[in-house]
Amino acid sequence: MSRHLLLTAWAFPPARTSGVHRAAGIANAFAAEGWEVTVLAAPERTFTDNAMVDGSLLAAVDEGVRVERVPFSAQAYDNDVAAWSPLRARHPELWNSLRLARERRVFPEPGFGLWRRELERAAERVHSARRVDLAIGTANPHVDFIPASHLKRRHGVPAIMDYRDAWNIDVFSGGDRVSATPAERRWERELMAEADRIWFVNEPIRRWHAERHPEHADRMRVVANGFDVTAGRTPAVPFRPPTDALTFGYVGTINFGQFPAEALFAGWALARERDPLISRSRLVLRGHLGRTGVASEELQSLLDAAAAQGVSYEGPVAKADLADVYAQFDALVLALASGPGVTSGKVFEFAATGLPVVSVHDRESAATSIMSSSPVWTPSASLSAEDVAEALSEVGRRALAQTPEDRAAAIAWGAQWERGKQLASGVADATALVNERKT
Repeated sequence: MSRHLLLTAWAFPPARTSGVHRAAGIANAFAAEGWEVTVLAAPERTFTDNAMVDGSLLAAVDEGVRVERVPFSAQAYDNDVAAWSPLRARHPELWNSLRLARERRVFPEPGFGLWRRELERAAERVHSARRVDLAIGTANPHVDFIPASHLKRRHGVPAIMDYRDAWNIDVFSGGDRVSATPAERRWERELMAEADRIWFVNEPIRRWHAERHPEHADRMRVVANGFDVTAGRTPAVPFRPPTDALTFGYVGTINFGQFPAEALFAGWALARERDPLISRSRLVLRGHLGRTGVASEELQSLLDAAAAQGVSYEGPVAKADLADVYAQFDALVLALASGPGVTSGKVFEFAATGLPVVSVHDRESAATSIMSSSPVWTPSASLSAEDVAEALSEVGRRALAQTPEDRAAAIAWGAQWERGKQLASGVADATALVNERKT
């Protein structure tokens, strides 16, 4: 009989939120190795009601993966006013305060804490129906860690905590999260003490946790993100001779305050003033505008002003259409939030295209360690307009000079970052762990 994995991921396809690709990738990686996979996830309505769905993501999930939708509600996602209780409708501030107090008693994660009980019941049902051999929670939300903890304590099931983000550490600064409560820190310590493995997406985040929790460092591993093969296609872009009017592209969520819009647009405008090549070129932004898809006033103002400089926002992209969108570009702009713990899944997709890439983020970003060996990478020395403009001009020249052989070499280099390859060591280690426990 095949081994059975229980994976908990609040967001799972067709949800399009942050982290969903990692969750699907983990499920697929274990399924590819012959595991039976059950996923605990929030109801699809949570995402459809909030315009957070990409139906094309379903095609990327192994057909053998079984998804159990666990009842979930939270004030941030319950937008059907007709379904609200009289207390919530008439006294929303009081209702929110009472709910927050209940959450703190159950699990200290605002908006998600009450899901703990439903997850524990679901994990017990799944385990009763078909014994679970390994349980993984991928977070955030960090309540996703609960089913693995529950099965470990009740039934001795090996447990893995998968941090696709950090809980009590600020990935932008590397310091402790100022708003973290004593209860959150206590829960993290206790969950780590139970876990058989603790996964992180990059080395800086693993190192920070190892320094804070040295007693658990021997169980910490880097299991990185990667790019996805969708419908048999990778993001690799076939070579075509560029014209002298280039199209620079960015694909990814655009969050005001994290996406470095001011630095990018200032550098782009300066490059257009100084460089005839850039003045003939354009910058196309694709992706969702924040969680809701609607730009904040501040972001919309920046986009409107940048439009006069050849910058256009052309909407979100379905996962199934990514390869075609990348093929429209001559060069890519890797614009990321600054921070030593920031990688972003987009860096792996960008690397896989073979297109010249210019980085617009601080040099301490974990993305630098991914791109540093790329044959087509140009980093901006800083986020000043001068340095961004210089980097944009340099990557423009590289795009014009790239040959079919150069493109092929860059694609071959980028192939190492495919998600299945990135997850392989983690899956192998987890399988060995389960086999060891069974003997």
